[in-house]
Amino acid sequence: MVSILIRGGKIVDGTGKKPFRADIAIEGDTITEIGSLENMQADRTIDAENRMVSPGFIDLHSHADITVPLHNHAEILKPLVMQGITTFVGGNCGFSSCFVPKRNKEDVIAYLENLSGQSQKETIVWSTPAEFLEQMEAKGLLLNMATLIGHGSLRIAASGLKTRLLHPNEQEKMDYYLEQAMEMGCLGLSTGLQYFPGLQSDSRELDALGKILKKFDGIFTSHLRSYSHTLDKAIDEVCEVGLKNDIPIQISHLYWQPYSKMFSAFTRKLIQLGSFAYNRLKIPIPVEKGIVPKLKRIESWQRKGVDVRFDQLPTTQGFTELMAFLPPYVSEGGKTRAIERLQEKAFRQKVLHDIENVEPDWPHRDRATWSFNYIKITGWNGLRVMAVKSRENQWMEGKTFPEIATELKKDPIDAICDLLIEENTQVMVFHTPSFPDDPFVFRSLREVFTHPFFVPATDTILRPMGRPSHVFYDCFPKFIEYFVKNEKLISIEEAIRKSTSAPAEIMKIKKRGILRKGNYADILIFDLDRLGTSATFYDPAIHPSGIEHVFINGTPVVSGGEFQEGALSGAAIRRT
Repeated sequence: MVSILIRGGKIVDGTGKKPFRADIAIEGDTITEIGSLENMQADRTIDAENRMVSPGFIDLHSHADITVPLHNHAEILKPLVMQGITTFVGGNCGFSSCFVPKRNKEDVIAYLENLSGQSQKETIVWSTPAEFLEQMEAKGLLLNMATLIGHGSLRIAASGLKTRLLHPNEQEKMDYYLEQAMEMGCLGLSTGLQYFPGLQSDSRELDALGKILKKFDGIFTSHLRSYSHTLDKAIDEVCEVGLKNDIPIQISHLYWQPYSKMFSAFTRKLIQLGSFAYNRLKIPIPVEKGIVPKLKRIESWQRKGVDVRFDQLPTTQGFTELMAFLPPYVSEGGKTRAIERLQEKAFRQKVLHDIENVEPDWPHRDRATWSFNYIKITGWNGLRVMAVKSRENQWMEGKTFPEIATELKKDPIDAICDLLIEENTQVMVFHTPSFPDDPFVFRSLREVFTHPFFVPATDTILRPMGRPSHVFYDCFPKFIEYFVKNEKLISIEEAIRKSTSAPAEIMKIKKRGILRKGNYADILIFDLDRLGTSATFYDPAIHPSGIEHVFINGTPVVSGGEFQEGALSGAAIRRT
């Protein structure tokens, strides 16, 4: 007798092996048997005839660690399990909730608040990753959670918000903090080299951190310093760290944004014309070939001995905090100082001048040369408000800043600065080179999604307010629907491998990601024929179809397609 028996399903075990028919027995949090179990009795039997049974999806690039401290985190993160996710890795892009030391504490918290959209001064009652993991586990977790330690968080703790390279004593502090974090169970280090303060680092700083990761067999992940005309240099920068220190590299959300310093306006127009020709005239422009040289560059680093992989989201809209699109010097000295500066007319004019006239140039850390000058690259229409906190400004969500400026009878730069002041800098925005859900832009990512080194991820920043990205609801189902069912570019067993055992292998997460006797019972049952999504940019909060059962550590969290309230069976995963 076992507690749960899944009978007659088509098993896609996560290894890439062809589907096979078998039964699965679960006792407690563990898979106890897989095979022909027709004589076995169970407290609960699930008929999985004509259904696929796979490991739960593992999302290796998430910011859900910012949400789990909230008392209602299970309700907020419900869209993740409703799409089949059972495990996430938080602390990405250089910022992590797990490390909030007393030194420069307010500045660390301010950066977390910009992503979470609410005050966390009372919520955060821990200092170290060990305390964070213990407290989250004690209060109950909806999903399994592992975490990286954020380079930006370490840097703020060591030096404060400075627009310069570290002094030797600050480097020593940061190295010490990283070593402590790895000893306390973090899987590795995440870097946000396109964001302040991570963009202030140099190769010497990153190499020093790489040496510590090597001691602990940790991973180095990176939101790269650039995704535009200096993408090659950005790839080389992190792969050099991997080569010198013999550590694995995970490149976050790999894409390529065309940009020309001499012909920036022409490049923007070319993208718009390409989109028109593809969508309206139905000309099959092979825009996906543009990133092929970048993929070959990554392959060349693999041949040199660097274990480098990458992830991406099945969407055409990126998203992050609005402050990232202003020159880094705006943030120097902390949030209070930034808000004071943004109120000054002369300072706004300087920011506007630098956005429109200073070129984003390598190494992207000197004053206004930062590579996330997206307004210069795509124009003012490239940004749309994603989430604000105040009711008075919620009408802006989904709109571009030229649209908002017209409504308010302001210039776009004033609309941006005023909004940041009114919202205490806690503003999230979407960024896209054309229009939301543009099939032409989505096609540009096709070679990324079908590459052997790729895994899907959500980049989740679920908040209690604002417009979510549709990928927070449909990332993995959309990936399977589009690339397996519609385009037939990937087999179902390969898509499941990319979504389960591949991220588990990359992050060195044991006993998850493969359906195997003795592994944890993180299990998904779905109807492949019905699996799909109708969520869009304009109507994102729609759960996918076809997901019928989700088990996390043997506990049903989704049953018969319904979310099970109060099921907090997730575990805190630590580096071993």
